[in-house]
Amino acid sequence: MNNSTLTGRPHLPTTTKLLGLTRWFSIVTVISSLVGALLMFVIGAANTAEAVYRYFAVQIDPVSGVAANPRPAANLLLLESLDNGLTGLTFLYFAYGIYALFLTSSQTMAEAPRWLKVDNIATLKKTLLEVVAVLLAVMFVRTLAEKMLTAGPRWEMLIMPAGVVAIAIASRLMFVHGAAPAAADHDTP
Repeated sequence: MNNSTLTGRPHLPTTTKLLGLTRWFSIVTVISSLVGALLMFVIGAANTAEAVYRYFAVQIDPVSGVAANPRPAANLLLLESLDNGLTGLTFLYFAYGIYALFLTSSQTMAEAPRWLKVDNIATLKKTLLEVVAVLLAVMFVRTLAEKMLTAGPRWEMLIMPAGVVAIAIASRLMFVHGAAPAAADHDTP
């Protein structure tokens, strides 16, 4: 009687066991993403604090001697803070997703909160694509606001929204149309 009959689990070759241990390499990605998320949250908080300071600080324009309007600078800093916060959340979600897919057991993930559940790599990729599209949109608004304060918009500004549209279309094609034929195959008798 072999060992697999006694334990109820199939016997895996040594090579397969060793390769299975390589999943722990992903801990580097998880830790790096968590550090990146923390850094982006700190940068976003610093931008918010600077926006509050700039809004309430009275600055006199040295040329005209009139108090400068603090609102545009504060708005730009808050948009940058929003961008940093979203980037931090992206890093955090990516860290949770890699941890869930590679480092935990399925039973542990079954007990996890709904927002922490990542079923597969495709779900992780889809969410990351969606977040990248939102990040690009926020960056576009921030850049447009900066340009409106200085030189004004130029035609090159259309590149970023075109990128957002391209990512949205690619995401839609990859994850909606890619799943439809598989579902149709299961419906046939």
